[in-house]
Amino acid sequence: MPYKLHKKTKSKKKQQTSSFKIVVWLFCAAFFVWLAWILWGGDNGGPAGSAVKNALKTFLGTSAYLMPLLLFYWLYRAVKYKTLAIFTLLFGMCLALFGLSILTDCLHTVFSSSSLSGGYIGGVLYKFLSSISGKSGAVIIALTSTFLGVHILFAIPWKDTIIKCWNLVKEDFATWMQARAELKEKIAERKEEERQKTPVQEPQIDEEEPSKKAPPKIMRPTAEPIKNTPKPQQAELFPKEENTDDKEQNKDTKKNATVFNLPPLDLLRAPEENNLCGPSDEEIAKATNLLETTLKNFNINASVTGVAPGPVITRYEIKPDAGVKISSIVSISNDIALAMKARGIRVEAPIPGKDAIGFEIPNEKPIMVTVREILQDPLFTNSKYKTTVVLGRYADGAPAVSIIEKMPHLLVAGATNSGKSICVHTMIASILYRAKPDEVKLMLVDPKRVELTFYEGIPHLYDPKAPCEDADIIKDANGAVKSLQALVKVMEKRMKIFEIAKVKNIEGYNKWAAQNNEEKMFYIIVIIDEMADLMLQTKAAIEDSVQRLTQMGRALGIHLIICTQRPSTNVITGVIKANLPSRIALQVATKIDSRVVLDSNGADALLGKGDMLYLGISDPKPKRIQGSYISEEEISKLADFWRAQGGPDYPIQIMPEQNPNQGTEGLGSSAEEIISALNLILERRRVSQDLLKANFGSSARATNILSVLEMKGFITKPEGSNRWEIHYDLIEAQLEELKRKQNPGQEEL
Repeated sequence: MPYKLHKKTKSKKKQQTSSFKIVVWLFCAAFFVWLAWILWGGDNGGPAGSAVKNALKTFLGTSAYLMPLLLFYWLYRAVKYKTLAIFTLLFGMCLALFGLSILTDCLHTVFSSSSLSGGYIGGVLYKFLSSISGKSGAVIIALTSTFLGVHILFAIPWKDTIIKCWNLVKEDFATWMQARAELKEKIAERKEEERQKTPVQEPQIDEEEPSKKAPPKIMRPTAEPIKNTPKPQQAELFPKEENTDDKEQNKDTKKNATVFNLPPLDLLRAPEENNLCGPSDEEIAKATNLLETTLKNFNINASVTGVAPGPVITRYEIKPDAGVKISSIVSISNDIALAMKARGIRVEAPIPGKDAIGFEIPNEKPIMVTVREILQDPLFTNSKYKTTVVLGRYADGAPAVSIIEKMPHLLVAGATNSGKSICVHTMIASILYRAKPDEVKLMLVDPKRVELTFYEGIPHLYDPKAPCEDADIIKDANGAVKSLQALVKVMEKRMKIFEIAKVKNIEGYNKWAAQNNEEKMFYIIVIIDEMADLMLQTKAAIEDSVQRLTQMGRALGIHLIICTQRPSTNVITGVIKANLPSRIALQVATKIDSRVVLDSNGADALLGKGDMLYLGISDPKPKRIQGSYISEEEISKLADFWRAQGGPDYPIQIMPEQNPNQGTEGLGSSAEEIISALNLILERRRVSQDLLKANFGSSARATNILSVLEMKGFITKPEGSNRWEIHYDLIEAQLEELKRKQNPGQEEL
């Protein structure tokens, strides 16, 4: 009990002292405000205020006006540190105010007409000190007193303050000396330039003026194939190939009874005659002058040495003078776009193989690139490869043609309405114009069910899991998985055949087959129009099949073209991207999508409507191409032409092996695995890929087993549903039938 009482008394004392301090601080604050009002304000504050004011001015003079500031500072320290320190304040204030009073009284003696006054204290102390130590001694003592008073009041770290001030002075002096040296250097350089100009300019005026006034070289693409009449070109299109095909067909009339003819160019819309690619010469001259003046406004010495007009953009080749950095030109690309009133400018710095920087500026009037004008170009007609495809025209107007065999696999990505589907159609159309069905086959996967329906029934169609009379466009995810897995089996069989023939690629095998009277192999081009939908439903199986086909299918004549409008890492995984060395990026939404496709920025700044960046397998930088356009009417005419010659037909030699005794061998699953899977389903009363993967140890094997079970009718997936329906009666009947047999593992499932 006594301890508690003692504790209570202590707390009461603390409360009393804290409340006392608060009262003192409030009283001091009110008094200081009143004191500042009567000293600084116009009102005298009544009799008491006028008396206090007169008394302070009489004793301290002009320095009395500093008292409210010092008192406010003391109040601030008292509240912050919770200590009054009244004696320290009074001592410091006295020293500072007395010293200031002495100094003001000394100044009053010098400037007698001024209103400065040291008061009674200042006058008395100044007379006393000057009588002892003279006027100079009195001033020194006053300064010392003021210094000590300020130090006591504010506790200023004089050493650190002096060091900082000295460093600032040193830095200012150093910068001033550096600026002075730079100014001297610039003056010297200007004088040297003037000295060099005076003797050199006189003889060079007559020689250099013509070169400066000469317009840049305009490199327009040749338009001769477009201006010629279409009839002789159609007659001469692929003349050598037709002759060789006739010879081969005469030799192999027993094997192939149908004779295929390549389609004429009349099915496609002809380009406009006398069509000028890009802007006119007058427009180019105006743009060149504007571009050079814009560079001069930014103090960049450069000139336009060449212009390459294209259908949608025009590339201006700028050659900088000696000593001009490329970065200084690239950094002002936005300013140049503003001056040229362009939607966007792409800078190629430098142009590969040239000592110039390329500025790709959009044309005011873009021109559409047709498929026909590229098909009749010698670059396409003179190509010896069957898988030559049309892309469009480069930024300089030259035709853009590529070869699928050299790609060897392609990724096409672009946002909606960027021209991705038209790009795929142009590649398919160029194959249909170049190769016959016995030379190139197309395995078309269209999860969207609307893009590739034009090509239903053409003889180029191929589906490894179905016979030729049932070959069609693959439209569902499960069918795509089965077809790709069956194509893996086709690839494995081709590898065995190549091993027997001792060849390393399809070209070598076809030569060997011609010498040994064997049937030739055709190229298989797999086109997946929308990869995102397949990855959403059957990611593991699709990724495994694509990985195997892209890694080993090049030499075997199997090539993949994968398209997507969602270029994210969930769709284009690291495994898929690593095996697709060639990429086409159309306009995408963000820079992240551009880096996913091309590993660099640029695709997000494209203009759309077929404007693309093509990165080949051996290209250090992506090349800009304006894609060619083909209409739905032209596609329908082309497909009708081929459908009139017959349907899909391919020999049994290249079909995957399927043993009739084991209906699951072609799909990569044995009868023992299927029996154990059926028993597992009956035991667990459910089925899923994860369940089969946990029991069989591989996602690919689990996918194969699911495909076999679905083909046999044991499980089904209704339209629009993501759950499997299990037919337990069929499973039980199958297992009972197998129990009656002696060797269930070797019998037909």
